Amino acid sequence: MFLQLSIALIGSYAMINFIRSIIGFLRLPRPGGEVRASISYIIPARNEEGKIGKCISSLLPWLRDSDELIVVDDCSEDSTEAEALSKLNEKCKLIRLIEKPEGWSGKSWACYQGYLHSSGDIIVFLDADTVVKSDPKAAISLTERFDALSQVPRISCGSLACGAIEVALTSLVRLLFPYWKMSPGRAWLMGAFSIWRRESYESIGTHEAVRSSLVEDADLARLAVAKGLRISFFMGRVVESSWIRSWREGYETIKRIGFAAMPSKLISILIFLALSYTVVTIYASPLLAYLGLIRVELAIFYLVSVFSYASLSLIEVKFRPESMILSPIALSLVALSLLAASFGKKVSWKGRDYSAHLGE
Repeated sequence: MFLQLSIALIGSYAMINFIRSIIGFLRLPRPGGEVRASISYIIPARNEEGKIGKCISSLLPWLRDSDELIVVDDCSEDSTEAEALSKLNEKCKLIRLIEKPEGWSGKSWACYQGYLHSSGDIIVFLDADTVVKSDPKAAISLTERFDALSQVPRISCGSLACGAIEVALTSLVRLLFPYWKMSPGRAWLMGAFSIWRRESYESIGTHEAVRSSLVEDADLARLAVAKGLRISFFMGRVVESSWIRSWREGYETIKRIGFAAMPSKLISILIFLALSYTVVTIYASPLLAYLGLIRVELAIFYLVSVFSYASLSLIEVKFRPESMILSPIALSLVALSLLAASFGKKVSWKGRDYSAHLGE
């Protein structure tokens, strides 16, 4: 009885959220319009060899005379600086950081230094593994209506592992932190491409207000909502990111996010158990139906509901079709990463160790 009821409830929940998500996506704003304000693009970079050059090259064609590009090299240990210098022109600045102060996360420090050297009315933060695919000013024009914005993630995956992990992760994030609900406890922005009106960014204290955060994009968004600012995701394909290439890298990345965001060990255990049960029932439901433990119609409804919801990741992720079949396994990896994060004392990110107090 419990087995049939739980599968029916999970399937119904997935189908309800499939419908809600479609409605939510349709309500998000779309890029369009012109920008007269000056724009400062800031790219924080640490050990981004092989990526930073592509990011810069993809952005340069869209710079106007009134715009500027600021690359902040955060003590890279590879050829990031040389690669960046080879791409920059007269509209660009390269800032070399010598040492990160105690109490700051590396990315917050780099973003803050970029801001201090900027002059634009609009500030755009771009991750170094991001490629600009179309004119960003179409999205930036939305600052006429909003104080801060991010694009709904668009992630390009070249491996099965990346595709499976991203399908699982975006499905979970969309469930827990919907792009269309900017309430104080659930608001967030995507650091890979976040757009701020300068006065709005300054009104919440800049990155200095979240100096120790490992999820500074989400924490800035929550500060903004708490102060009554208007923030939103928008639908578009202005940029694409690529940040997970292997199962191990996915585990470490999610662990870092969970380390900063997981509220308690109890909640992480409950999430782990719930996700693990879901994964087992997804793969086992055909066998359970064959053995007569659940109705065949229920098994079909369950699989259709779960994979319909997961298929919405096609909006957010470019992946190989086989990755969808592996996505429940990736969901197990996500659950394990979050569990490990909640019991961990420290986490590594970009060659630096951060303690539970987020000091290095």
